[in-house]
Amino acid sequence: MRSSEELMLLLELNGYDIKKYTLKKQLEFEKNGNLDVHKHKKLKDIILSHYTYENKDDYFHRNPLMYRENWGEEVKSVDQFYFKHPELDYEMTILEFMKLKSFNEVQKESILYDIFDTWVEEYRDASITQMENLREMINLLPKKHNKRHKKPSKIPFFISLLLFIIIAFLFKNPDTLKPSIFTFTHSIVDGLNGLLYDLPLYSLLGWFTAFFTGLHLVLNSLLTRYIKDVRSEKNKHVVMTFDKWDEDMKNIRLEQSGKLEDYVDSVIKNPRQTFLDVKTIVGPEILLDKFKRYVSMIEFKRDWMTKNYIKIMRWQLRSFAIGFLFNLVFFGLGFAFMWGWIDV
Repeated sequence: MRSSEELMLLLELNGYDIKKYTLKKQLEFEKNGNLDVHKHKKLKDIILSHYTYENKDDYFHRNPLMYRENWGEEVKSVDQFYFKHPELDYEMTILEFMKLKSFNEVQKESILYDIFDTWVEEYRDASITQMENLREMINLLPKKHNKRHKKPSKIPFFISLLLFIIIAFLFKNPDTLKPSIFTFTHSIVDGLNGLLYDLPLYSLLGWFTAFFTGLHLVLNSLLTRYIKDVRSEKNKHVVMTFDKWDEDMKNIRLEQSGKLEDYVDSVIKNPRQTFLDVKTIVGPEILLDKFKRYVSMIEFKRDWMTKNYIKIMRWQLRSFAIGFLFNLVFFGLGFAFMWGWIDV
């Protein structure tokens, strides 16, 4: 057991609210293949379920509607899975059941419907619980106006943008920096532009200055966008989003039930044709995994930002300081050359 898990267990035992952490661990442990971890509400039960879980390869005694690709290549059809029924003396697969001579078509149809009803109900309860957990994880996110992660200041950004534009025009189109109403700038622009072409090292300094100034612009923009995304994951549309997800899950479960009913009708008519590709009936599980990945991505982004916020803000400010320092040296040397303070 990890030290962080031990600490959270102590907090839970002392009455602290660790619901968000509990839901995150639940989502994390589900990836291990433990299909029962979602049933628990307390962290101690979740951790106990996780560390006592044995990932056995006997997938054929599980619910086929919970099929995952890592179950192995030998898992192909629904008729490979074992089931129990009150009218049967022992467990068997659908393939074995359809070969029995002791049941007529009506009895077999009834038993098959019982089997699939059990699997569908079990999966329905599990998926509803997991969707509720995902919804609660999003609800526990800070609101959009939360100021814990402040965006970088716009002042350094606009200063860097102005300096970058000036340097770019000095290199490519100096006449743009010589408006007719500001005639005093003409000699300065001509002088700096001339130095760029007359002194290779000064020109190289100009390229480095533009590079570090532009680097700050990129870092500032990326960081601002990232923080905006993290802060806006919980917004006024989140409830509508989950309502749509719930509706999507209901629709795809209905589609799944329809496929199973068609399958029962098919095998009753053709008892020897019991094969049904398990991948064709796990639409709800695929959709649920998609929702889980989305919520996990949100949690990862927020956790990463919380952990590294101070560090990346420092680097963003350092990039501005380095770029600004290069600009001071670049323009300082330029004026010094132009005014004769330093011999060329």
